[in-house]
Amino acid sequence: MTASSTRTRSARSTIIDVAWFFTIAILLCFALSIPMVFRLVPTDYDNLITPLLQLTPLIAGIIMWLVRRPGTFGRTFATQWRGTPKWATIGVGLIAAIAAMQTGVALASGIWPLNPFDQIAAATMWIVPVFLMQSVFAIGEEFGWRGWLATRARSWGFWPLALVSGLVWIVWHLPVLAVIGDRPLWDIVIYFAGMLPWAPLLLALRWRSGSVWPAVLAHGAINSVRVYLLQSVPDATDHLLIEVIGWVLTLAAAAWLMRSGRTGMV
Repeated sequence: MTASSTRTRSARSTIIDVAWFFTIAILLCFALSIPMVFRLVPTDYDNLITPLLQLTPLIAGIIMWLVRRPGTFGRTFATQWRGTPKWATIGVGLIAAIAAMQTGVALASGIWPLNPFDQIAAATMWIVPVFLMQSVFAIGEEFGWRGWLATRARSWGFWPLALVSGLVWIVWHLPVLAVIGDRPLWDIVIYFAGMLPWAPLLLALRWRSGSVWPAVLAHGAINSVRVYLLQSVPDATDHLLIEVIGWVLTLAAAAWLMRSGRTGMV
């Protein structure tokens, strides 16, 4: 067997495994979201169903790992802790900086007004608890998308993998439509488009550190620190310019992280 045919077989095997992973994660997410989507349970249960949906990429990754057994769980899902404090600090710092820049532009230009200081102070007290909670919830997603997937499809290269995983990540999020309310189509498009730039940034943290944990903690910061800076500090409304600023800065941050240098990927 020639080296070329071996590479072809390996590439085909990767595509098949990744396709199965995507299929399992999406179908599990959609199936578990049925009670929420079709309002079979009171909306109060949405907060209980959502964390279950976040586990589906991890479940898909575990299924593929059990079937293929390409290596140990720790190696396949990149669970090593070494380097996490440094790269998690960089990731959370970038997310906070991007959100702060967006808010700064919006406040300085008069697009958004500032919330009352007592309201900001009350929200500030919840940053750390919400960050920790959201980081725990993010484990299910990140162990799948930036854990198993990043290991299995590392041969694709950074940007192709970031693009493909980001697009599938959007599809996987479609059940969110059931809980974001009756919004104009354009707002929904912007909402889902805004997810795409996060995939390269989270993957870059995984790629540079060699560990899934910086992506887990950065994901937690997206849903806590970023929300605080963009929604608790200003009285925010949907605005395309502010969204675009965030998209550009996020992609720039991912490119900066992936500048020439040694990565921790194995």
